[in-house]
Amino acid sequence: MVEGTRQTRRTRCRTGCMRCRVRRRKCDETKPRCRNCIEKNFTCQYGPKLTFLQKNAFTVTPAEIPKPASGAYDAIQFVNEDIQSYRDATWDEASDTSIHPPSDPATPRPNNQDTLDAPAELDDISNLPAWPPDTPNNPPHARFSDGDESAVQGLLALGNTAETSVLSNISDFAGLDTPRLNPSRSVYSDQFSHRVSNAGVSITDDSIISQTRILQLLRHYRYEVASWLDICDVWQSFGIPALQMAVLSKATLSTVLRLSEMSFNLLHRMNPYDSVSSHISPEDKDMTMNITSKALLSAFQTVHFFISNIPRAWTDPPRINLDLLSNLGLHASEMNINSAIYWLFLRLDLSVALATDTSITIPLPMFPAFSPSGIDHADSGRVFHLAHIPLFLCAKALQFCNDETQPSHRRTDNWMSLVDQLEQWYHHRSQEFHPMLELDLHDPSMNTDGSFPVILFTNGAGIFGNQLYHTAMLLLLLNRPRTARHVQLQPSAMSPLWHARRICSIALNNDRRECWDLSLLASFLVAARRMTHESQQQEILHGFEQIRTVTGWDISEYLGSLREEWGIHDS
Repeated sequence: MVEGTRQTRRTRCRTGCMRCRVRRRKCDETKPRCRNCIEKNFTCQYGPKLTFLQKNAFTVTPAEIPKPASGAYDAIQFVNEDIQSYRDATWDEASDTSIHPPSDPATPRPNNQDTLDAPAELDDISNLPAWPPDTPNNPPHARFSDGDESAVQGLLALGNTAETSVLSNISDFAGLDTPRLNPSRSVYSDQFSHRVSNAGVSITDDSIISQTRILQLLRHYRYEVASWLDICDVWQSFGIPALQMAVLSKATLSTVLRLSEMSFNLLHRMNPYDSVSSHISPEDKDMTMNITSKALLSAFQTVHFFISNIPRAWTDPPRINLDLLSNLGLHASEMNINSAIYWLFLRLDLSVALATDTSITIPLPMFPAFSPSGIDHADSGRVFHLAHIPLFLCAKALQFCNDETQPSHRRTDNWMSLVDQLEQWYHHRSQEFHPMLELDLHDPSMNTDGSFPVILFTNGAGIFGNQLYHTAMLLLLLNRPRTARHVQLQPSAMSPLWHARRICSIALNNDRRECWDLSLLASFLVAARRMTHESQQQEILHGFEQIRTVTGWDISEYLGSLREEWGIHDS
């Protein structure tokens, strides 16, 4: 007998199928049918693994069964309970006498202005437009429900130390009859709760806006606007800390809502009319705001100005307080909201400079030079720092390209220094900045007619850093001094066309809204001008349409000029 044909010996067991147990045969316990049942063509069934011993079986006697409560129901009717009404009733018993209890909807709400002095910053909300009157199709919003309160708290992230003020500001903003949080039930100090309770204002009936609309705009800002503002910020400075600061100021909160509505309308190709806060003055009348609060308000206003009309913003950018930016620049190398605001301003200014072929206007900080040592250290601020190095160097490259007053030898040295720093970053970048997939479609083995390589990244920081690296190199190579030589670079890295094609590839494969930025849009426009083949030009024009679909950003005026340069007429 051949050794390989010998069957494996089956062991005796008591856990086989029911058929093998009855026949007292060895069972291999194969499921759903064991070998014996298959060979004999029997029905194979397995018993339960759980068994009870007879000694553990107990029977409850009728005397031990508890008797049900007497009484019967002739009819049962299910109703929808208003949990908020019970909460309001409980609140009336526990709240302070200075807080007005909920009143009947037909009874006018007492005017709190007789007892409370509103801060100056709340004046910006006094002219909100009126919403349609209550109709059967437009039911009234009497008060802030539990679900809405939970939604606000969730949108503003966990650990919000300004929860009381959030609900206070949003309730006043929407003209809602929401009771203040009970200081005795809150984790915050009595002093903080007293300060928040005195921040209430009375909103007249002709300026009430829907609480649902406010929640929609806050939700859109948190997940659709702040996501690209924090394109390379793992701390989500604009998604969490900035929003927490915004709800403490009526002027800043109104600007956030205006920004969110503008973004929503552009994304859904709707009328960009500012219906929520078109009557709100953009000026902040609170003279007690600190530098960070003023900078945050200015940042939101500037972003709103840019996305509302990008060609206009690039052609005629708004004036920015340079002293304010200089103070913010002192925190550029830190990991806080001041640093995030500064880099946002630089990104916006860089987009203007790239689109109009000019130099940047805001002062650059004393940013520390890139050092390969320590980049593998698991630091929460590593990605934030590494992503802004190409941004900083791209701004320096624009300064170099638009400064013709430097002596020849100094200009050559500056060019060499910038190229060295860029190449050092590129070759020592951390894993987050390496592409997930990179395919050269000109490789004969790929058997494809693609015009651009395929370069895919897993995160917005990788897209942001690499595209701006190639943009800076493209600008420097197009403005290389005649005496500048760099023998350490690869031949492809010294080709402007190679960098331009990679910029286009990164942009064309970027289909996520949170991975786009206005500086990347302008960078794509700069690289697109270098493409000369018709197939490349058509692919680029289609790519810009896709970007508009994903982000809502419209640069049709610049695309019209691009078509004229290429000699392409609209079909």
